[in-house]
Amino acid sequence: MKLNKKAAKIAGIFLATAAVIAALFLGSVYFFVFKPSFERGKMSSDLEHFKKEEYVEKHTEDKNWFLEQNYSEISIKSFDGLNLVAYKLDAENPKGTFVLMHGYHSDPLREFAGLARFYYGLGYNVILPFQRSHGKSEGKYITFGVKERYDLRDWILEANKLYGSEKPVYLEGISMGCATVVMSLGFDLPENVKGVVADCGFTSPEEIIWKVLKKDKKLPLSHLIMATGEFMTKHIADFDEKEFSTLTALRHNKIPVIFIHGAEDDFVPVEMSITNFQMCRAKKSLYIVPDCPHAIAYLVDEEKYHKKVTDFLGI
Repeated sequence: MKLNKKAAKIAGIFLATAAVIAALFLGSVYFFVFKPSFERGKMSSDLEHFKKEEYVEKHTEDKNWFLEQNYSEISIKSFDGLNLVAYKLDAENPKGTFVLMHGYHSDPLREFAGLARFYYGLGYNVILPFQRSHGKSEGKYITFGVKERYDLRDWILEANKLYGSEKPVYLEGISMGCATVVMSLGFDLPENVKGVVADCGFTSPEEIIWKVLKKDKKLPLSHLIMATGEFMTKHIADFDEKEFSTLTALRHNKIPVIFIHGAEDDFVPVEMSITNFQMCRAKKSLYIVPDCPHAIAYLVDEEKYHKKVTDFLGI
């Protein structure tokens, strides 16, 4: 009898200890992995993002230029009820429209002030959405393109409401914005969507998250952390990291795509753009920018970037 009581006590202590360890593990994953990865976050400093003072100065000049233009804000409702906001800059006698999708924990002007200036100068309207859960757009959770692709589809439809569907629409995305754009190619998009610029995008939410956990942060128990994170994304953020990928979209895509990636990108591996390029079944081109880090190819080799894009798109 005494032995049974002692065994029960030991079992109780063991179970209590296990419960505490499990709670600590779940709490750690939630607060140190899930929240910073999937909720709104602050942008890095300009110097950290652009790497060089000369790039910061060029970005600042382009941003100030945009803010001096006669731009406006427009909004749409997402398929799940969020208010999404974009900047809109109308060209005089426009040749068409560019919809430009920014990346993770960023905003439209950080990544597209210079390119918006360039496309506007060519005679195109530009629409620069704040992705869900960023800046002026509503939303708590970032879904790495899974839900954002629906938002882009709706921005394209809004562009056609504003300007008509007779003139071409072009899409460009950088980093997570690139994944958003490429994933949107899985939809039956309007016929006036004529081309895509896919700049340094990843292949799937699962692969980029795994890369960050395993290779960048070198976290122990990475498989268990990944599985726990997937459970949290499904039951808290309401999306599945494995639900969709750029590769799924590209298997059936018919819209021309130029893939661009910095050769020295240490965040999204250049191999991901190469994989996307290989998977694409439509007209395609691949431009690897030498000596270029993540998400600033348009600054590192501005003249060649502009020429590669305009030649490919025929604009």
